[in-house]
Amino acid sequence: MKFLRYIVPYIFLLLALSLQAQKTSISIKAQATVIDKAEIELITIKYLDIDAGMAVNGIINVSAKRDGQAGVMMVKGRPEANFRISFTPVVEIQNSAGKGSLSLKYEMCGYPSDNQGASEPIDAAARTLKINSDGLYYFWLGGLIDISKARPGKYEGEFTLEIEYI
Repeated sequence: MKFLRYIVPYIFLLLALSLQAQKTSISIKAQATVIDKAEIELITIKYLDIDAGMAVNGIINVSAKRDGQAGVMMVKGRPEANFRISFTPVVEIQNSAGKGSLSLKYEMCGYPSDNQGASEPIDAAARTLKINSDGLYYFWLGGLIDISKARPGKYEGEFTLEIEYI
C-alpha cells in the first residue's frame, strides 16, 4: 500500500488578510508538495477565491458543491485505483504579526470527473474513493471562514490532505 501525504499550506498555501479602513482583502494561493514519491500527483486547478465583502456577520461561506469560488484540485494516479483521503476539518490560525485569528471549517466534495454539481461531500474521516479510467479524480474545497476576530496582518498555516492507495 502506497501512502502519500500532501501538505498544502493553509487554505492551500497562504492566507493573507489585510484590513484597510473599512475595506478587507483576502488573498488565497495554493500549492501541493508530494512528500513520498509515488504514482500519484495532486494538481491545483483553481485557488479558493474569496473576498471579505462576502462575509455575513463575520463569516464567509463558500460551498464546495455549488460555489464557483471553491478551490479545485485534481488527483492523477493509477486508473481505476481505490484510494482513501483524510484531512483536518477545523483549524484556527493566529495573526503572525500580533492580535487576531481566523477559524476555518473546511468542506470538501469530490467526483471522478470535472462536474462540481454532481460531486459528493467528503468528510474528514478516511473514505474510499475511486480514480476514473483516465487516472483522474476531482476535489472542490470550500467551507466556513470566520473572520470576525481577524485583525490586520498575515495569517499562515497548513491544510493537510492525506491520500492512501488501498
